Amino acid sequence: MGHVRVGVGVRGLNGKPRTPSIGAAGASTRGGLLKAFGRAVLWLLVAVLLLRGASDLLGRSTPAAAVRAAPVAPAAWPGDEAKAFAADFARAYLSYSPKSPDGYASSVRSFVSPDVADEVVPEFAKHAPAGAVGSVTVARTVRVDDRHALVTVAADAGGSTRYLAVPVARDSGGGLVVYALPSFAAPPARAQVESVSLDPLSGPDAAEIEDVLTRFFDAFLAGDAQQLSYFVPPGVRIGALGQPVEMAGLVSVMQLAPAEGRWRDVLVTVRARDAASGATYTLSYRVRLVRDDRWLVATLNNASRSGG
Repeated sequence: MGHVRVGVGVRGLNGKPRTPSIGAAGASTRGGLLKAFGRAVLWLLVAVLLLRGASDLLGRSTPAAAVRAAPVAPAAWPGDEAKAFAADFARAYLSYSPKSPDGYASSVRSFVSPDVADEVVPEFAKHAPAGAVGSVTVARTVRVDDRHALVTVAADAGGSTRYLAVPVARDSGGGLVVYALPSFAAPPARAQVESVSLDPLSGPDAAEIEDVLTRFFDAFLAGDAQQLSYFVPPGVRIGALGQPVEMAGLVSVMQLAPAEGRWRDVLVTVRARDAASGATYTLSYRVRLVRDDRWLVATLNNASRSGG
């Protein structure tokens, strides 16, 4: 029986080998290109994600290693707490109650160090009157060193003001104590200054300015904020008095500085009457005026607020 040979290629009807069609080959090529392009895009996306992750990691880790804490400026000494502590001590020290001498002594000693606890409490006569302190204000401070200071407090005691110098110290933890005996101090010296000579407001606008100022202070002293707004520039607010008084007259308008364009700086003196007490006060105000379509009050005693 003979051998039958099987052909490797595919032959057509004429017996010649059949050539693969161009459409099939093109489809195969496009598919390969699409797969290759997809793989490239995928690897590119992976690379971008890896780079971004590394950047975020470095961004998070760099400040921790490279950024140093900003130095904290040391607090001023004596600060507000030391001043308040000295004021509280002065109030306790100057407020005596004959009905409770032991309570008074205990209150004073609660502020001081053991070194001065036995000496700091004042000795009162048997029938000494009670002493009550109203308001207290820190008048001045002297820094002795980084831990010690002298805080002088002005205390309203029995209708008069008494100045008490309080030695205050602080420890490493910020604690405060009166470390030495207090002392009475002198009030501030009275100054002697030369009087300033001012010229009355003059010029063609003087009469108009005086009229505006008269009506402005009528509203200001009466506490009429709505009427007051007519005399100030747009966007500026000047508050009216909270405890109204009656305008009793415009005394004078003096020039604080030479006229400067559309601006005028004047010192206005008025008389005001308090209906409740019947008292009449003579008052002076520093006023800056500006000329728009008419004269307006821009600031009063160098202060105004922008509207919002």
